[in-house]
Amino acid sequence: MGVQRVWRALRELGFEVSVNTLRHWLYHGKKPRFKPTPLERSLFYHKAYEMALEAKRRHPDWGYKRIATYVSRRLPIRVPQTTVLCWLRGLSKPNATPVRPCPALGYLVGVLVGDYRRSRVSKGLRVKDREFAEHYARMYEEATGVRPEVRPDGSGFYCTYENAAWLKELWRGLWKVVALAYPTEFLRGLYDSEGCVSPEIDRKHTTLKSAEVTLTVGDEEVKELAKTLLTKLGLEPVEEYEPPGVRVVRGREYEFNECWVLYLYGWNKLELFARLIGFREGKRKRRLELLLRIRHLPPRERYKIWTKHYEKRNGRWVERGPKPRRALI
Repeated sequence: MGVQRVWRALRELGFEVSVNTLRHWLYHGKKPRFKPTPLERSLFYHKAYEMALEAKRRHPDWGYKRIATYVSRRLPIRVPQTTVLCWLRGLSKPNATPVRPCPALGYLVGVLVGDYRRSRVSKGLRVKDREFAEHYARMYEEATGVRPEVRPDGSGFYCTYENAAWLKELWRGLWKVVALAYPTEFLRGLYDSEGCVSPEIDRKHTTLKSAEVTLTVGDEEVKELAKTLLTKLGLEPVEEYEPPGVRVVRGREYEFNECWVLYLYGWNKLELFARLIGFREGKRKRRLELLLRIRHLPPRERYKIWTKHYEKRNGRWVERGPKPRRALI
């Protein structure tokens, strides 16, 4: 990307920077003065540590201040001189999780804006689907080299407990940069978090007419970017706004915040979605695969095959199996 393209991308993301300033940053080694954040330490401190030790080995006469200047000129951040001094004396090493920009990072950010617990107190991912949690752990390892453990919490959920301050920091706005850099991987993480696939059944419950994939998000910025990325992929979702209020779900009242739903209707979009994005989690993945297998059959035959595998319970399609026992009073 050239200067003009980078400048336009930054403006779209809400960052006002002059073209001349960008040129100084990109080509002349200039950078703003700031204290490195957890994300910046994760991205650059391990490289800075290696560069500092290598510079000292090659130039034993250099002091820590000169080495700090040498390292800072070659990286996008400034490393404090005292930090370099501690590294050279063997008093400390970088204690930040190393992060490598790669497609797996796009998936992590998709999960971040979806299911990830972003508060300072809460840690990691907490979901009901073990396959989803395991895939997230693999993507985390690919981006950082660290594999978080997936454990059940005793209440039907599977959790990871990494305290990824660098990942939470992306929620402040930089998540959009990662989403634009890795759009397909971002959408995969977002759909694994907030997506759903279901059949379209006629009112008489005799034919399976079509299918739809939905994405429900509670943040307008996330919705807008997801809609833009889906449109670029040729999926062109239909948007629906749901205002806040009380709704009845399976006979119980719940208070809901506002949200937006993006719909992908029809077999062609279902097939394109499966090829480009799909699901990693088992239940939704099996649904999607079954719908694709029966798409070319007559509608009544589709319905028969679908109902061999799924049944309606409490208004939802669930896989057939033993019904849960009622508690005896």
